[in-house]
Amino acid sequence: MSGAGAEQERPYGNGWSSYPGGRQAGPPQTRGMRILVAGLTGQVGQGLLEACREAGDEAPEVIALVRRRPRAPQVFGPAVTQQVVGDVCGPGWGLGEAGLEALGRIDAVINLAGATDWTASHAVLDRVNVLGAAHGLDVAQQLSERLGAAVPYLYAGSVFVAGLTEGRVTEDLLTPESDRTPYELSKWTAERSLMTRARHDGHPVLVARIGGVVGNSATGRTTRRSSLYQLVSRRDEDKALRVLPAQRGARVDTLPRDVIGESLLRVLAHGRTTAFVAWRSGVVAQVAAGERAPTLAAILAQLESVDEGSRYHVPRLVPVSLRTLETVTRVGTRYVRWSRQAGNRLHGLRYTSVNRVFERGRLAGLTGGWLPAVPLETVLRVTFDLAERPVDAPTAELPLGRFQ
Repeated sequence: MSGAGAEQERPYGNGWSSYPGGRQAGPPQTRGMRILVAGLTGQVGQGLLEACREAGDEAPEVIALVRRRPRAPQVFGPAVTQQVVGDVCGPGWGLGEAGLEALGRIDAVINLAGATDWTASHAVLDRVNVLGAAHGLDVAQQLSERLGAAVPYLYAGSVFVAGLTEGRVTEDLLTPESDRTPYELSKWTAERSLMTRARHDGHPVLVARIGGVVGNSATGRTTRRSSLYQLVSRRDEDKALRVLPAQRGARVDTLPRDVIGESLLRVLAHGRTTAFVAWRSGVVAQVAAGERAPTLAAILAQLESVDEGSRYHVPRLVPVSLRTLETVTRVGTRYVRWSRQAGNRLHGLRYTSVNRVFERGRLAGLTGGWLPAVPLETVLRVTFDLAERPVDAPTAELPLGRFQ
């Protein structure tokens, strides 16, 4: 997605997000931390690096886990000071004794790696999302033994472990449900496994359930299109979606990737000041727009009004029950063979068409009161690559003198 926005449109004051009450927050205080991070080439990983660039001198030192071979320095930027070759799917992330020893001091292990193709096989999803999560905790515990101090572990989960749960989704472990897709089940299994282990041995673990992700809030850069974008067809497409089934009041919970990256830095910064006490024995927090997430109806109406080039065919909303949504997505994903694009579109209905709110009270507690907040205009601009409207200059004929 090409950049189309201006820096002043960022939902920040002096480069950093506002508290809900309007007070400004400075950059997260992570200077001096050394963090081992897997998954930096993905959408959330890129958002973390963008947040590190914004933090400047207050950013942590990042050691990147990469597959097969080191990347060119410009791929990651100055925040990454070291690269180690490994694989989240292997025991100990494939680092071995020598690799762990070479890392030196590590203050936190961050796992942002994940298989996010909703049409991927059970085997791929379980190998990356379930085993990768468990191996990451192994790495954190092995480093703890070497360093003589607990090394906290942050795992990027997904709010969509909620499946089709409606209403308020709490920041607690969720019960088994039969309607989860393979992707949702893999993320749900991973977080349950991590919480079970953390509760058994008291290791500091945070499962950060992340909501929908769109590109950078300033540049619009993205590594993949969001589920919302996939459900709104461009007019030059052969098969446009004419209608979109959704519950009344359905919300679309998305955040720009750099704002998610900032959220992760803030939980690290606050955790360091408290010795990660709140993480001990495992904790779940939802990095999402929560109660500020706009409704699907509001998004589509706003898109129709600002899409001056008429590049998109805005579908008509058709109110349906949750049972109907469950039937459509269950039958469609389990018994019909779809193309990758069509399959991901069908899965996307689950993430844009349910009337629910992801609670964020625990996230606020883990950041010292800060919560991410992004205007609807920013989400639309980034999601649909909309150029900002130029400000009309007053003409010479306008009788401004009457208002002076």
